[in-house]
Amino acid sequence: MSLRVIRWLIFNVALAVVPLVVSGLIRATRGQALSLYIMLANGELLLITVCMAGAAIGELLGIKERRYPKLELIAGGTCVVILVVTAIFFADISSAHTSSQQIDFAVIKWTSLVLYTSGFIASLSCIVIAEI
Repeated sequence: MSLRVIRWLIFNVALAVVPLVVSGLIRATRGQALSLYIMLANGELLLITVCMAGAAIGELLGIKERRYPKLELIAGGTCVVILVVTAIFFADISSAHTSSQQIDFAVIKWTSLVLYTSGFIASLSCIVIAEI
């Protein structure tokens, strides 16, 4: 595994989920319910996804020599699409919370997981392509 991939995994993926982990620890120490549903209901994982994808796009754009333009376009374009969809979805969730609209938290949870997983794969692809 290259240094770039390791650096990305530590500083863009692992550190990004620290607030969720700490939030879970705080809830647990206070005897509050702790579940994936509760941890993802407000869309925090969506923010992590946007940051992760943005960092990966930056790495891909920093390539000096274009060796795999088609792969770069596919991986980078996928990251951009995921980033935009995720950001808009989070903005809608925030707006719904602010205006006290009814929200289906199960949809937020599952959509957050799907977007995060997709974003992780697309972002990792960008990082690997930037490295090879």
